Amino acid sequence: MLRTGRKDDEDWLFQLFSSTMQDYIDDAWGWDELLQREGFITSLPANKFQVLEFAGKAVGSYYLSDRETHFLLDMIMVIPEQQRKGYGKLMIKQIKRQSIDNNKPICLNVLKSNPAIQFHLSEGFQKMEDDEHSISMVWPGPDS
Repeated sequence: MLRTGRKDDEDWLFQLFSSTMQDYIDDAWGWDELLQREGFITSLPANKFQVLEFAGKAVGSYYLSDRETHFLLDMIMVIPEQQRKGYGKLMIKQIKRQSIDNNKPICLNVLKSNPAIQFHLSEGFQKMEDDEHSISMVWPGPDS
């Protein structure tokens, strides 16, 4: 079940972010806990996340921004002990449905050190550009 994030999800969401992204961010720029927490809570409000629950327990979440010409998948996260069990695919399926319903592509950026690159490629995302630390990807739609 997907539900909208709530204020009381804030700590859980940041812990999920830390457990899934800290190593990759640390490799790219360094990890400053206070700076990361403040930036996360300020720029990614809990009520803009979708939280995936299974058997009454939150197992993953995503943050999708609706832009004028596309959706931006700011992040998609699954708790480490629940990864590779299909939860990411369930969330991507919902995100793609929203993309199709609104006739907008999905864009994202992923750090080069993050093995999620392979997940996104397997889900039909295409590499567009890259820089020193990250790769930009797009899912143009089902007919591409």
